[in-house]
Amino acid sequence: MNKIQNLLHSLQTPNAFFNISYVLMVMMMVLLPFTTFFMWPIGILLMILWISEGNWREKWENFKTNNGIPYGFFLLGICLIPPLGLLNSTNMAAAWSTVECYLWFFFAPIIFLTASPKIWKKEHFDVLLTLFSVSVIIYMITLFIHGIYKTATTGDINYMHNYYFCYNSHHAYTALYLTFVYLLIFNHLLHNQQNMKKKHVIWLYGVELLLIVGVFCLYSRAGTLAFLFLQMIWCFYAIHLNRPHWKSILAITAIVFGLIAAMIIAFPTNRFTQEAISMRHKDDSDKPLDPRLIIWQAAWDASVKNLPWGVGTGDGSEIVMEQYHENGYWMERTRPLNAHNQFLSALLTNGIPGIILILLYFSVPLALAIKHRDMMLLSLFVLMLLNCLVECMFERRAGVDFFAIMIPLFILKAHVPDNSLTK
Repeated sequence: MNKIQNLLHSLQTPNAFFNISYVLMVMMMVLLPFTTFFMWPIGILLMILWISEGNWREKWENFKTNNGIPYGFFLLGICLIPPLGLLNSTNMAAAWSTVECYLWFFFAPIIFLTASPKIWKKEHFDVLLTLFSVSVIIYMITLFIHGIYKTATTGDINYMHNYYFCYNSHHAYTALYLTFVYLLIFNHLLHNQQNMKKKHVIWLYGVELLLIVGVFCLYSRAGTLAFLFLQMIWCFYAIHLNRPHWKSILAITAIVFGLIAAMIIAFPTNRFTQEAISMRHKDDSDKPLDPRLIIWQAAWDASVKNLPWGVGTGDGSEIVMEQYHENGYWMERTRPLNAHNQFLSALLTNGIPGIILILLYFSVPLALAIKHRDMMLLSLFVLMLLNCLVECMFERRAGVDFFAIMIPLFILKAHVPDNSLTK
């Protein structure tokens, strides 16, 4: 209890605006894994505090110091493109929903990248990321409890995987959160294991195992592949560091791949083997049966037809469905289907300006991760890239809020002395 009190006392600063803002950030991290409902009001409150504080010249200098020039301005462009796309949109309800999704792309760089690196301390980042991790783990445990209860009461094992397991949110975004937390813990163990008590190390490895099982139960193909890809990257990173326990890291990586492979084999009805079977037994060799390939083709065809300005912010899903049927496919569902690729969606809805800005936005985290040799920022870039290749990540609050908050947070973190969770 005394340690917690000392930590809370160390987080306090003479800046009252910062202290209040930090409390709101804590709430943001705790609530994000469970719901995005409160993210918008929290962003508004943070902006009110930011405006009330003033100090404009100092904020501008901080913005430049924290690499806000490239990242912030590219984000500003991304924020302006959807509202401009309202001009040629016919589905205004969907268009305004997309614009509302992009709010954190506006809030986050202003709040974090204008912050003073002198006020922020290592402990501030530790607490925010730890609370987010704990919240994600608690959320995952609730999914397991719900799945086990429903399986026990109904006898239906489907409640332990895919949409039934992740019953109140999209499985791809939950897999994204689990992977990020897994990497945070992995990073912590990689750099601090020698200084930790054995029981704490065992407990953290147990949490890692639980996260691996959770990622598989979600049955997100993109989530699982991103998880395995990043595991390999971190394995090579651990070997490069030449830590005394790099052999253990290599063994852990082999175990991770073995566990995923064993679970895929043990549950033959999962999406991975089903997709492989359907591809082998497709009726028409000229038409792939993987739904995403069909949708991507439709989105690309529609994008080419509507260059250079796109179809408008809110009309992408309807146009994709029209092109989907025009290409000779049909489905029972009547609800419009989005492009399932953020780059195709940007090209389709906002044309050449949209795709240029989103590519520029992606370039900044990669460049800064390489510049600062920040593996967590690099991991965020990889997660964002891989997920955006198979999902419209920026058209759902769960995707926008996560990346819009975490990337500026880690960019700021790179400029705070002794700021790494691992140093």
